Amino acid sequence: MSRWSPRRWAHHRYLWWTGALVVGGVAVAIAIGRDTSPGPGITDGGALAVLVTVVLLSPFLLFGAVHSLSFAIRRRVHDDARVYGVGQPVRAEVALPERGAPVWPRPAEELLLRVEVERVPDAARVVEREARHGRHRWIETPDGALRLRSGQGWLTATGRDGVVRHRATRRALPGRHRGHWDLELDGRVLRCEVRGLQDPPRRTLLEPDGTAWLLHMGLPSLFALLTGRRTGGPEPHGRLPEDLAPDAAAFVLSWVGELEEHLSRVRSYGQEIGAARQDDVADAWAGHGDAPDTTTETAPRRERASA
Repeated sequence: MSRWSPRRWAHHRYLWWTGALVVGGVAVAIAIGRDTSPGPGITDGGALAVLVTVVLLSPFLLFGAVHSLSFAIRRRVHDDARVYGVGQPVRAEVALPERGAPVWPRPAEELLLRVEVERVPDAARVVEREARHGRHRWIETPDGALRLRSGQGWLTATGRDGVVRHRATRRALPGRHRGHWDLELDGRVLRCEVRGLQDPPRRTLLEPDGTAWLLHMGLPSLFALLTGRRTGGPEPHGRLPEDLAPDAAAFVLSWVGELEEHLSRVRSYGQEIGAARQDDVADAWAGHGDAPDTTTETAPRRERASA
């Protein structure tokens, strides 16, 4: 397993600090070059102001770059494999609301994800329907439907006969917000390591024999959010084993989206107004060692949100 990948560089904050230092250096060079005074030293008022500002800010920028770099190295997720399986391509697309559709009340049925498997569009869908006891999520394929249930550190897909077809469970690891997720898909087991404080651009699923499958998180860019071209939900895509059925592939992509939702909530603790008290459900999904890890549905609000 590779412990580091250059592909992750653009996803770490230390690049922003380093870029600010470089811009400051360029500003100093331009300020010195624009000083046309014949005497020694810089006497031009504007050039001197730029030089003093950059000198005062440089220690803070340098500290931020070093701190962010060390944090990225210590908190990185070791999920960079050297060779990935070529399997079947899968892709999830967030269904955009219809133009002019009312925001409230919510419709009785919402299409959350369109799943493309082996380049077959709409091979599976994740829909949310209103029911007597709340709203429930389903994975729909031409072969049938599976109901999604989730709780503190687990996600299941159950058939109409009550048999659990697919299951994802979290196992805590030593340390803060670390855990292994085991995905049981029709008897096949895939594993993923999760660190809740890390924001990786992709996830690697490992089989017991070491075969690796790569999934990109598909997070929307800031430009896409500002222009309204994408919603805030992730659209994961990548490769999965060829023998996985469309409902299993949709389950994996749904799990990736659910995981990212909880991880983003954990990362925002203390950064938003009213986020002082942590969410036990988000903690459990992120791998918090002290969070309760149950195997039965005990959180009605998660049932309402994701089941």
